[in-house]
Amino acid sequence: MLLTSEFGYYQIELRTNDGDNYPALTDISYFLHDFNLFYEFTRVIADPKYRNYHFSRFFTYRNRRRIDEPDQLSVERLSKESPLLIIVAVAALPSAAGTIWALVQIFEKIANLGLNREILKLNRDKLRRELQEPHSGPIGVSQNGDVTFREQIHIREAEYIYERIERHLGENPIRIREIEVTYTRQLPGNGDKKK
Repeated sequence: MLLTSEFGYYQIELRTNDGDNYPALTDISYFLHDFNLFYEFTRVIADPKYRNYHFSRFFTYRNRRRIDEPDQLSVERLSKESPLLIIVAVAALPSAAGTIWALVQIFEKIANLGLNREILKLNRDKLRRELQEPHSGPIGVSQNGDVTFREQIHIREAEYIYERIERHLGENPIRIREIEVTYTRQLPGNGDKKK
């Protein structure tokens, strides 16, 4: 249950591939579980509130409580059509922003796994040229954030869990085609819920 937030909300909208009009229920179930698991993993790494969280081999268990209820994703919309549409929301706290940034970066990486390597090489070369220009500040900030996130995973000894979740998302036939993050002050129909 999403509680009211005086800070507003982040909405994450995912659209999946059109490839299979009749995906297996297990594929959808695994995808939803791994997506939520990856969000919670990222939240535990990025949110200072969870800095004392100890990762164990039980982290990925389905019925495991990893983060507090107000920090969990809430489903705003779930539509099984072609393509699958998922809209989730979370209170717009600073720690949620860092979590969502890391989540988007990883999903973009997973989505690019099947792309032509030559196109990626050309984009990489173009990015290198742009980074050498004096107006490349924001790109550098993102790269530093990724390094910090990766360092936190290493420091917290959570590489195995991270790689496992990333591998499961990458192997699932349900693929994210689009991911969009928006900020909204109030969610539809959320005005009557209490803190």
